[in-house]
Amino acid sequence: MKDGDEPWIAVPQNKTVDFFNYLRGFGYSFTLDCRGICEENVFSFTEGENFERLQSIVSQFPLG
Repeated sequence: MKDGDEPWIAVPQNKTVDFFNYLRGFGYSFTLDCRGICEENVFSFTEGENFERLQSIVSQFPLG
């Protein structure tokens, strides 16, 4: 998803650590914020990040 020009992804709490490690393996820089009572965590990426590449990488991770 995007907020303005900034892409972000909501991740269930139980997948946060695995998703964090997965993305770090691709060299992404991001911030991680807690949403609500830690039901979801939001990974925000910098503007100008290759959104198509990011979508392709994220689609390979089992979030559900």
